[in-house]
Amino acid sequence: MEQKIEKALIEKYLSSTELLVSVELFCFILTDIMNFRTIFALLVLSCTTATAQNNKPLNLTVEARGDYQYTSVDGEKNKDQSGFKGNIVDFVLKGDLSPKFSYAYRQRLNGINKDYTFFDATDWLYLKYKPTNNLSLIAGKYIVLVAGWELYPAPIDCYFLSEFCYNFPCYQWGLAGEYVTNSKKDAFVAQVCQSPYQKPYKNRTGNSADMYAYNLQWMGVHGFYESNWSVNLLEYAPNKFINYISLGNRFHFGEKVQLELDFMNRAASHQAFFGKDCSVVGQVSYQPTEKVNVFAKASYEVNKSGTDADVAVQDGTELTRIGAGMEYFPLKDKNVRVHGYYSYAFGKNTNPNGTVRDKESQVNVGVTWRVKVL
Repeated sequence: MEQKIEKALIEKYLSSTELLVSVELFCFILTDIMNFRTIFALLVLSCTTATAQNNKPLNLTVEARGDYQYTSVDGEKNKDQSGFKGNIVDFVLKGDLSPKFSYAYRQRLNGINKDYTFFDATDWLYLKYKPTNNLSLIAGKYIVLVAGWELYPAPIDCYFLSEFCYNFPCYQWGLAGEYVTNSKKDAFVAQVCQSPYQKPYKNRTGNSADMYAYNLQWMGVHGFYESNWSVNLLEYAPNKFINYISLGNRFHFGEKVQLELDFMNRAASHQAFFGKDCSVVGQVSYQPTEKVNVFAKASYEVNKSGTDADVAVQDGTELTRIGAGMEYFPLKDKNVRVHGYYSYAFGKNTNPNGTVRDKESQVNVGVTWRVKVL
């Protein structure tokens, strides 16, 4: 969940001299290796600002993950998806510009090529204005507020997902307004942003279009229960909309067991509203010690709508995916993580370019590390 990343960012700061030296070194290495001049300029500017105003919070974290994966379909090895591979490398930059203005920026460094631009590799880049303790306004690239707990972990923290998640570009440019109750137990957010299906529409038809998504979300914490609900209206083609009702539910059983249950219903005009196109995802997690997390997960997705409105889970699809895994954190601050999981999928995926396939078996082990630069 994105909020967990915020909690995991560092809270101690270097002195002005240490800050400047450390960040200049980081910028030099990053530029030499990646040749990202834009990133270099941005980080140098951040260093200067932090040095001149060292009373303002500035957090800079570099994250990376590498995996070994073995994938087979109906017993036949998929060579393209097997072997040692770099998964993700990114950096996260956050800070305050004033008591009422803050910013956040996460950039992936492993996804830029001629078809995947710099800003395609930007997960979020936004400015947040908080005029009161209850109200916030957010402008920039941000997560699309479609609820469900499966969608909310950062990409570096994702393992095996449902087909919907793989086909839903969940970071888009737009505006959002958030209201938090006085008790801090509930947050209500309204958002208008570019439709996640704008680029897929162009890839599919060859035609450009200006398409939007309209989202309302409620997140709440009430005792052992956490809600993550939304209603959404998204353009999948110009002036054609699909509606989502997404109900994410998390239950805490003591301090060591969590159960997540997500239900999403998808519907457009000229089809039955409930039950024809939907997903159910469940995950149970158990932490026997502070260093170990064990989890099991299952998802079921079906689309029998008879329409082409659902771009993410196409008509005629019926897929089940099950799996289990473990995470081990050798350090107290959890900046190093070793993981392993196994998943198996079965059913029918009518998307010829789909990710989850019938009789697909996947074994994955890997390591993630986070370096707190500032």
